Amino acid sequence: MSVSDERIKAIMELLMSYARLDFDQKIDLGDKHDELTAISAGVNMLGEELKVNSISLIEKERLLKELHHRVKNNMQIIISMLRLQTINETDPKILQFVRDSKSRIDSMALVHEMLYSSEGFEYTGLKKYVDFLNRSIFMSYAPPNHQIEIAIEINESLCFDIDKMIPLGLMINEMISNTLKHAFPDNEGNISLEAHESETHALILTYKDDGVGLPDGFDVDKAESLGMQLLIMLTDQIDGEIIISANNSKSKDRKGIAIELKV
Repeated sequence: MSVSDERIKAIMELLMSYARLDFDQKIDLGDKHDELTAISAGVNMLGEELKVNSISLIEKERLLKELHHRVKNNMQIIISMLRLQTINETDPKILQFVRDSKSRIDSMALVHEMLYSSEGFEYTGLKKYVDFLNRSIFMSYAPPNHQIEIAIEINESLCFDIDKMIPLGLMINEMISNTLKHAFPDNEGNISLEAHESETHALILTYKDDGVGLPDGFDVDKAESLGMQLLIMLTDQIDGEIIISANNSKSKDRKGIAIELKV
């Protein structure tokens, strides 16, 4: 093997070490001033640049992880403060307001908690998120000894960043909690939540229950409840379309509700 071949081999081995994220290796330039020396110097400089960028990326990931952790902890502190405010409170409207506020903050904190636990700190799986969120909502709102069933069908591949997941989480929180609060006066019924990606790559989320349904003459554009207003506001925030209608429940005394969200 000639001297030139050995130098080329050394350059290739150095590049392979960079591919393994080992940026501490360098080529001895020697005292020659030829093309291979110039290439070797360029490869050494590339290693230095890659090392700096790699450290910056690791630091960025550490900071992102710390940020999500702190946001989640701060939200938990807010929840604790809300609970303290209700220790001696007896007004049912205030108690309901605090419980609803806690549930909404929980839905946002869960996104940060899952991002903190993920590898890339960017995307959260919708199915896993909804499974966790649903259990939390049922613990807060489901009456004792209830016979309310929920069926969740969500494609495992659906993942979203924080800008879309938080509005989606808040909307799903409103749907399920409102159903548990108002739809089943006899504490029994069924809920279904489905989500899939359309052929045009839009998210189609369909929510249904077979509860008492919407009041006669209901107009979504004139809805005064905070829950409905939140659904409309959050839909606009993520440039979505929402349709709220009767579910045409099979039960004679129940109209049910159907909500379809397209994002």
